[in-house]
Amino acid sequence: MKGQLWISAVLYMALGVVLISLILAAGLPLINKMRDRNTILQTKEMLIQMDENIRAVISEGPGSKRFLSPLEVGKGELYFDKDNTNNITWTIRTNNKMMEPNIMFKEGFIEFFLEESLIEDEYLIYLNLAYDEIADIQLDPDNPYGNPFTGTYSLTIERTGDYTGNLPIIKLTLS
Repeated sequence: MKGQLWISAVLYMALGVVLISLILAAGLPLINKMRDRNTILQTKEMLIQMDENIRAVISEGPGSKRFLSPLEVGKGELYFDKDNTNNITWTIRTNNKMMEPNIMFKEGFIEFFLEESLIEDEYLIYLNLAYDEIADIQLDPDNPYGNPFTGTYSLTIERTGDYTGNLPIIKLTLS
């Protein structure tokens, strides 16, 4: 009789462990997808705010400045003017296929792009702001941080009064 009680207890515990494992196996991908989607939405809002301030500085005269604080890059990497492209690009690696790969989507001034990685079931998502025809975006050369950026910063956006060709130079300083 005592042995039968212990066998029942072990079977119930094993069944409980199996059920919890099944729930986690089904639920974790959904949680990760929601987390990545939330990160993309937060970053999109940050880029919209940054774009509004940069465009305001471009439209104003030399010496115009705007400050963004805090500028939070929690997950992913933020690049300013990488390879002198006059772009601000945020990228993240994810296992979730958030949109169709290799098709550019635009929402306002933000371009969305999903690229399949060389690793199976891994994707790279890019959010991009392009200024190639309206301004020369330059990261402050005295910047103590390296490109790409992750973490929390304060961003100063300044129109210097100088020009590259006919494009005004916009200097970005992070602190």
